[in-house]
Amino acid sequence: MNGPNRPLMIVAGVLAALGAAALTVVALTPDGRPTPPIGVTGTHAVTAGAVGARFARAGDCLINDGTEAEPVLRLVSCGAGAYAVLARFEGVTDADKVCAQIEGYEYNYSYDSPLDTELDFVLCLKPV
Repeated sequence: MNGPNRPLMIVAGVLAALGAAALTVVALTPDGRPTPPIGVTGTHAVTAGAVGARFARAGDCLINDGTEAEPVLRLVSCGAGAYAVLARFEGVTDADKVCAQIEGYEYNYSYDSPLDTELDFVLCLKPV
């Protein structure tokens, strides 16, 4: 095509290619939302929508994929080997103090955010 519209067609083609590239980048970039369930790991099914202690609430169950010194908690369906969350306290890190009032509590997990005390929390746990 060699007419007066040739420069316009070239610009349109370049813009289309750039748009396609941008859509590909957006589609392949994680958006920070929790991942959906990925199936079953061992005897524990991954809970839909959220993973980790950050999202745990009373009544949820967790499993530790890390060590006692460096726990890596993951939300799972309640079953043998999991820990039930008895209570959650926001804005605190003194787990021994806040969990002492919770009946049946045996373990705790505390998170001390380097950003803000509003992000700190404690989980009071018991084995299932």
